[in-house]
Amino acid sequence: MAQDIAIREARPEELAEIETLVKTAYQEFQSFMPEAIWKRWMRNVSEALHAPGGIVLVAEIGGRIAGAVTFYPDASQAHQGHWPAGAGAIRFLAVRPGSRGKGYGALLTKACLRRARELKIRTVFLYTGTFMAAAQHLYEKLGFRRAPEFDGEHGPIAYRLDL
Repeated sequence: MAQDIAIREARPEELAEIETLVKTAYQEFQSFMPEAIWKRWMRNVSEALHAPGGIVLVAEIGGRIAGAVTFYPDASQAHQGHWPAGAGAIRFLAVRPGSRGKGYGALLTKACLRRARELKIRTVFLYTGTFMAAAQHLYEKLGFRRAPEFDGEHGPIAYRLDL
């Protein structure tokens, strides 16, 4: 990478910028879902990023946020699925479209896994869309495996990584 990258916790005053980043990054998926579902997903992004329980991490390059992810040390706080007690969860991994392909998503995911290990969390779960091929590839490359027993009823697919 040409520039130094810092992975750090987001500051409260950055949450609006991060929300815009996530929504912009996910824009390419709008055509895969009905309008009502898309709008509900975007509302969920807004609500979840500003809710307590998650730790928002950012990838910062040259003073600019290039990507973000939310790590939940307690997966039940992610308000997604019915993960087992004691598990962690990852949500809203997003990298600015112009910053993709540089490994920032992997660095952010690894930062979540590092935190999970530090907290002695044994399993980390996440959902992704069936249409999110790049995300699936990234997660599988990092060791996540499909967990179909936790798949969402209408489309999201579950992954888990046992640490």
